[in-house]
Amino acid sequence: MITVLADQHHYHLDKYLHPSIRLVTYDPLPGWSSEQIMQADAVLVRTTNPLNSDTLPPNSRVRFAGTASAGRDHLDEPFLKDRGVHIADAKGSNARSVSEYVAVAVLSCCDEMKIPPASLTAGIVGAGFTGSATAAMLERIGISCRLFDPPREESEKHISGTGEKEQDRFKSASLEDVLACDIISHHVPLERSGVYATWHWYNEEKIRSAPKRIVVNASRGGVVDEMAVRAALRDGHVSMFICDVWENEPVFSDSTAEQAFLATPHIAGYSVEAKRKATEMMCDQLHRFFGFPDPETPVSELRREHLPDDDRPLIDILRLLHPVFSYDASLRTLIGLPADEKGPGFLKLRQNTPLRNEFPEIGLMASAAHRYPVLEKLGFRMSGSA
Repeated sequence: MITVLADQHHYHLDKYLHPSIRLVTYDPLPGWSSEQIMQADAVLVRTTNPLNSDTLPPNSRVRFAGTASAGRDHLDEPFLKDRGVHIADAKGSNARSVSEYVAVAVLSCCDEMKIPPASLTAGIVGAGFTGSATAAMLERIGISCRLFDPPREESEKHISGTGEKEQDRFKSASLEDVLACDIISHHVPLERSGVYATWHWYNEEKIRSAPKRIVVNASRGGVVDEMAVRAALRDGHVSMFICDVWENEPVFSDSTAEQAFLATPHIAGYSVEAKRKATEMMCDQLHRFFGFPDPETPVSELRREHLPDDDRPLIDILRLLHPVFSYDASLRTLIGLPADEKGPGFLKLRQNTPLRNEFPEIGLMASAAHRYPVLEKLGFRMSGSA
């Protein structure tokens, strides 16, 4: 029998794993016990728990490591590969959810600054699943986007034998063009070294190259140099900062949170659909690795929402449909706490905050589209009756 050791907060993992697999769960705050890890053939983690030489004993029988995230910076890949451990991730699972977070946050900033979104341009740093989804979402609400991803352009230059035409391959915008945009939104993995290192990628030099209306970090803490952004916010070089991921996470900077327009606890990608996709992707890869067929999975139902009949501002409607401001309020309750309380408090917010539905899974009355045309562009389902 195969034993899978998994974070207890994976979405409905028991419904997606083959029934002949033995599932053992652990609480991510204290982490797994030595007895649990020694019984495991596979480990399924989230970004909360690293998997490396300190956490995986040398005599363990683990052969498969999966993470319910796109990023792998919490996995020591060279170490795991040297141990013969197969690595799986969930790239793309939360792309839609993150793109919705960014779109609502940007629309909120535009409302606060009293400027139309269509008057702005956005530079998207990272053109993978999430960056591409974010660009598509912002384009739908009228914001022209430029995608910057030299590593992707470089990798696609070497694609051969696929029949792909040269004009169909990704071409990155120039750094100068991206830095000239009004908005810059980050969607890259955290790489501390190498040709395409991303640690403090958005630094003082890049910030000073051109003023910004909005800076977004929904990728990994450390991609944006928070100290440099704080200075730019103070002197007016950056108008608004949206921060979902933090340097030294989970012990975030009080100063950064206080100066940010929106400060949230690394949950931009938290939706029912994203969590379900992540679970499905991990389980599919695990089943293939160990030779199990995929079991039948449950089907979700459309959620119906009734909006107020009065003509309140769009921003009020968005606050009813997306919890970004409640995420912000919850994180701000941790400002000022000592590190030994703030860190666990941050992780509890990530684990205990209710999951939301993505916009295509929310049904609205067609009349809502007449009053707020942007809702249909954001992807909400419209029907004659709710």
